[in-house]
Amino acid sequence: MNCKFLPLIAFSLFWITTLSGQTFTPESVPNVKIQNNSYISDPSNILDEATYNQINSELSILEDSVGSEVSLVMLPSIGEAVPKDFAYKLFNLWGIGKSGSDNGLLILFVLDQKRVEFETGNGLEGILPDAICKRIVTNEMIPSFKNEAYGEGLLKGINAISAIIQSPKNAIEYEEKENKGEGGFFLELYGYLTAFVNGVILLLLGRSFKKDETPYNKYHTLKKYNITPLAFIFPIPFLGILWFVRKEMKKWRNTPPQEPHGVKLSKEQENRSNNYLNTGQSKEAELGVAEYDVWVGEGVEPTILRYVKSPKSYTKCPSCKFQTEKLVSSTTIRAATYSNTGDELQRFTCLHCGQERESIHTIPKKVRSSNGGSGGGRSGGGSWGGGRSSGGGAGGSW
Repeated sequence: MNCKFLPLIAFSLFWITTLSGQTFTPESVPNVKIQNNSYISDPSNILDEATYNQINSELSILEDSVGSEVSLVMLPSIGEAVPKDFAYKLFNLWGIGKSGSDNGLLILFVLDQKRVEFETGNGLEGILPDAICKRIVTNEMIPSFKNEAYGEGLLKGINAISAIIQSPKNAIEYEEKENKGEGGFFLELYGYLTAFVNGVILLLLGRSFKKDETPYNKYHTLKKYNITPLAFIFPIPFLGILWFVRKEMKKWRNTPPQEPHGVKLSKEQENRSNNYLNTGQSKEAELGVAEYDVWVGEGVEPTILRYVKSPKSYTKCPSCKFQTEKLVSSTTIRAATYSNTGDELQRFTCLHCGQERESIHTIPKKVRSSNGGSGGGRSGGGSWGGGRSSGGGAGGSW
């Protein structure tokens, strides 16, 4: 070989290695939600443009419909880092999901390790428990990934995720579909093993009440036993327990509270209960963040009990103290650069008292990507909502 070609060959090998094996850290992953309001960070263009745009559109529709933020990150390499640790750090670095409801999901795809990880926000763990995440990865994604059909596998997985997030009952149907056809011996053995667990849980439920606890407090004590994820994962034993818990909660919610004067109280009909609520309570009920039961009796003031529903995109108003404040707009007042963070002006309005306030949100520094962003995506800037994860989720390798 002619020595004069050695520098050229070495230079070519260097660039091939650099472009195909770029190693990322959580801090160096391009946050395209800020750059162009996209949900997919694919700095090495692993996805083709058509698939990129299709997935990005579906994730946009998902956020618009139910408020959940899902980010897909496609990376060629993260070096020797553990994908689960990487996903956890990246999720909390970006703050995926709405602040307060923590309804975010990060899907991390690492090509050289042949690994995909789901990192769920705290508020999504009940809807997407670890076992459901694992089944989606294993059954919907991995078979396609083994054939290098990455876009196909991601679309199947994201479709399953979207269906469950938009209607959690689909998780039960998904679980039943996966369990269909499993061996009767294992189901029978499973039933025997879980019968003991049923007894233990029911015993704990029976002993969980404090002495002389009110029906209202008993209701909320039972509500702490959020076994809905377990019912999704193990429907055979836990659907029965879930039915029992909900039956007991309904009983305690319909048990009259004690009145100190000995007056018997009766529950007002739902269509008339609003007549007893103040304007803030009525607005909370209208927005769907809380429900109110009104108990009335002759000669006594009505007893009004508040029941919090699933968190939505409303926060507690500092002025009127009701959960009726909503983020209405955000404006970048100082764009982030590669050397400095930026500032975003967020405007909140209380839908009850009309109080308006402003808050400055810090925009993280921009990060450089030698290969640039993937094609497609949405125009304009944006940001994630400030959600958090405690490490929920699951992954798989192929």
